[in-house]
Formats: sequence, structure tokens, C-alpha cells
Amino acid sequence: MKSLIIDTSLEVSYIILIEDSEIIFIKKIENNLSKNLFLDLQNVLKETNTTLKNLKYIATSIGPGSFTSLRVGANISKTFSYAKKIPLIGYISMHAYIPNEDTKFLVVFDAKSEGLYIVEAESSKNDIKYLSQPKLFSMLESEKLLEKNKIVITPHANILNNKFERYKNKFKYQSLDPHRLIDITNQKYMEKKFENYSSFNLLYLRGPKIVE
Repeated sequence: MKSLIIDTSLEVSYIILIEDSEIIFIKKIENNLSKNLFLDLQNVLKETNTTLKNLKYIATSIGPGSFTSLRVGANISKTFSYAKKIPLIGYISMHAYIPNEDTKFLVVFDAKSEGLYIVEAESSKNDIKYLSQPKLFSMLESEKLLEKNKIVITPHANILNNKFERYKNKFKYQSLDPHRLIDITNQKYMEKKFENYSSFNLLYLRGPKIVE
């Protein structure tokens, strides 16, 4: 059976249609997400001869991400899931960014003036162990973590290299890994870790401003 993954956490959004662990269709959306997502979803389903009622699950990012984008993706996913009684899976978008080597590493998202969202993790023999939950750190707190970690991956490398002159070029650019995302969502489906509509909370990049 096919499954649908929607990621609207950052500047570039993704619609990924899969069958088991294989990508059938992947589409990037870079502009006018609120206007284009629903139409693009309809087009993807039509082009692949897919109906909503035949989906095994729908997965969507719960963040961290921008307020508007996350809500657009989550609301459409919840609507489709509720209308067709399809299992709804929520995942942390930062978990879709992994290094190409076995090592301890940080995944970092720029939270604008509020600081950085950071996850600590370790990769070993194709297994990822997360050592922390996504958390918003102030600039000073972030520097302490950057100091003790060699590998820092992020979709915001250019921005962060400019923000942290002391650690210039330490930030390694990486885009979302769709195959990692498939592994995450398929595992959640097998473990029946489905979302409850009444407690479907989103994690926004712009949290309360941190006072140093």
C-alpha cells in the first residue's frame, strides 16, 4: 500500500508518496505554500493514480518549523486523516537530517533572533540514537554545545556561519533526507504510534524570546 509524507517545517516543503520503502513521487515546494500545497497534493495523487482511502498512513512534521507552514501541513494532513479514517503520524523534522559517518553530532535549525533549535545524537552502524529532545537554546547556550561537538549538520549553514564567526565553516549544510524520513514514519506505523487529534501539538521555531 502507498503512504503519504508531508513536510512543511522549513523554507522548502516536500510531498513524498511512497509504497512500502520505495519513493513513487517526490515534489519540492519553494513558494506560496499556503496556496500551492493542497493543489499540489491533488496533482500528485492524480498523476500517480492514488486515492486517499487507499493510503496506509499520512505523516506530517510536528516541527520545529515556521508557524504558518507547519499549520498548513498539519491541518491538511489532519483533515485527510479524519475524513478517510487514515492513521496519522507525526514526526520531528530534525530527525530527517543525519551525517554520512558514525559519530556523535548535532542537528541545528536557526530560530532567528531567539537562538537555535538543537538535537544531540549519535550515529552507529546505521542506527541513530537521539541523546536529547529538540530544544530552543540561547546564543550563549548554543556556543557551549558547538564547542564540544565536531559534527554539526544544518539546512541553515550559510546563516549560521555568519552568526557564529568563532565557529565559521563548522556548520555543514544538509538537506532533508527523504529515505531517513521513510524509515522514521514506517517504524512509527509498525509500532502504531499514531497521533491523537486532541493532543496534536506543534513545535514552532520562534518560541518565547530568550533573555541572555
